[in-house]
Amino acid sequence: MKIIVSDIPEEGLQQDVDLKVSIDNSEPAEDVHVSVRVNRYGERVMLDGSAGMSVSLVCSRCLKRFRYPISVEFHEEYVPRPDAVDEEHELTDEELALNYYINDMINLDEFIREQVIVSIPIKPLCKANCMGICPMCGKDLNEGSCDCKKEDIDPRLSALKRMLSERRRDG
Repeated sequence: MKIIVSDIPEEGLQQDVDLKVSIDNSEPAEDVHVSVRVNRYGERVMLDGSAGMSVSLVCSRCLKRFRYPISVEFHEEYVPRPDAVDEEHELTDEELALNYYINDMINLDEFIREQVIVSIPIKPLCKANCMGICPMCGKDLNEGSCDCKKEDIDPRLSALKRMLSERRRDG
């Protein structure tokens, strides 16, 4: 989605488009619906909008694929990229909040992709009460319990349990 800054009318413009966004290179690109209001104030361009889509994720507990809805709102300001700065300086808060456009054009494709990716949870769950899989046999515990023997001892502490048993046996 490209916006030509000099083509933005005085009253602004409203655009609704469907973009193809690839979240992961191993998955095909999916449609994201973008609705954006664009206003220009001199060289400054303000974007207010939203993006929505549904992505295919893998549950971090049961490892099954599921669809996850994403809805993002954004409010961004763009200014022309300044010429090369002669000296190094620490960026101000205002400079960090700005986005830059080049050659009178704003390309929103990568910005929208970033917004969608940031909205994906780090550990996605197919449902809030997902039971996951059995660590012993791998059965999906959402489909029912398994017949594995459950021990109260954390397997990482099994060496300490063995040492305690040997100590008791040796007296």
